[in-house]
Amino acid sequence: MSQAFFVKGQPVQENAGATTEPADELLEEYVYDSLFGDAEVFTMETDEGEPIRVLYVGGGFQSASYLGERRFEPVFEYYRAFDHLFEAPLDVRQVLMIGGGAYSYPKHLLTTRENVAIDVVEIDPAVVEIARQHFFVDELEKTHGPQGSGRLRTIVADGVDYIAQRATASTDAIINDSFDGTNPTGLLLTPESIAHAKRCLTPGGLYLLNAVVDEEDTTQAVGAAMTALADHFAYVYEIPCIDLEFSGADNYLVIATDTPCFFSGVTSVLCA
Repeated sequence: MSQAFFVKGQPVQENAGATTEPADELLEEYVYDSLFGDAEVFTMETDEGEPIRVLYVGGGFQSASYLGERRFEPVFEYYRAFDHLFEAPLDVRQVLMIGGGAYSYPKHLLTTRENVAIDVVEIDPAVVEIARQHFFVDELEKTHGPQGSGRLRTIVADGVDYIAQRATASTDAIINDSFDGTNPTGLLLTPESIAHAKRCLTPGGLYLLNAVVDEEDTTQAVGAAMTALADHFAYVYEIPCIDLEFSGADNYLVIATDTPCFFSGVTSVLCA
């Protein structure tokens, strides 16, 4: 089997071990309608012989999941990097995630942190149903949804509209992992949207952004995001979360807050 290479928001690459057409290395494939075109679910096998299920929407990979006992573990490094939020001097209890996809980080968060709740805002109802059917979110909801621990809530809405309408400062961390197909949701990084997001945060709260960039565009893309956030937050941190196993582009975690923090792996900081 060929090694699978995919990074969120990146289009399928030739000879990458995955195509939009059925191939020998695909163990299964499903296609659904979604707001951004065909939503395709592949199950593939890596060189190590471990199957991985992938969600491909609107021309780009959006999420991936292990199967079996590892089904709640994050595949991509940048999902594990979101755990940097727990290094802040803040008792994080409530997280808001914009862009649910296949719920890769919510699965990890809810099964490793007993006292943390997460609201997931996903614009596409078809993607929510795909996540339930193919990515074990139905199981996650039974345990942690309203009928379980109550720590997981799904909101089907546009993330831009949702944060604009959410009035209370009740969220400790906002994670922006929203993509329109292969492109980040740019409207979430306008001055207005950042101001709305900050209004939702508790004092010292964190705004986390997954920035996916091509190697040659790293400085410009990450720098632009950091500058936009620095207009509203006192400190903005950059943490590379490069995935050597599943490559194709580079991921950078950007964290903005008004409180000085000592995050591991930081390579640059903007201060007000």
